[in-house]
Amino acid sequence: MKDRIFKAMASLISCLLLTSIFTSVAYGAQYIYFEAGSVSPAIEVENRLSYGIFNNSIDAWNSTNTPVAITQVPGSGHGYLIDGQFSDDWYGLYTSLSRQYVFWGRTKKFKIELNRNNLVNESDTFRKSVLVHELGHAFCLGDNPSSGNSSIMNYTRDRNYLTWPAGDDIAGVNAAY
Repeated sequence: MKDRIFKAMASLISCLLLTSIFTSVAYGAQYIYFEAGSVSPAIEVENRLSYGIFNNSIDAWNSTNTPVAITQVPGSGHGYLIDGQFSDDWYGLYTSLSRQYVFWGRTKKFKIELNRNNLVNESDTFRKSVLVHELGHAFCLGDNPSSGNSSIMNYTRDRNYLTWPAGDDIAGVNAAY
């Protein structure tokens, strides 16, 4: 009798474990979690950009059905956005500057850099797509290089068209917060 109960419990636990694993994998395929996202979906950022894309970019996130709230603030002590001339081939770069637990955990302060060398000949629409993508990292979204989905985090998105968070992006932010 004890053997039968033990086998039944072992089978039940195995089924639950496998269901949990496969459900997580299927759900995780829609967006990629980024562990260096902000501690809170309400962030304060300093705008040091020479481009006029800041307000439209934060509006793209603030108008989503998520808890995201981006506020522009002056001075240091906050996350900040800056552009500069870098010899690398990237358009934008998100960097965590301060973590919850010294070396790990979510971010308390970050910087986003836009590479003027690669953006100089691009439109404001293209630049906005880059900034909205980098802000996605602040909300726990990882790069989504080959999902085939319409996602601001997708490498192959049309940066001259897609300038707002899409369904997978919104689902990812809502799952993170």
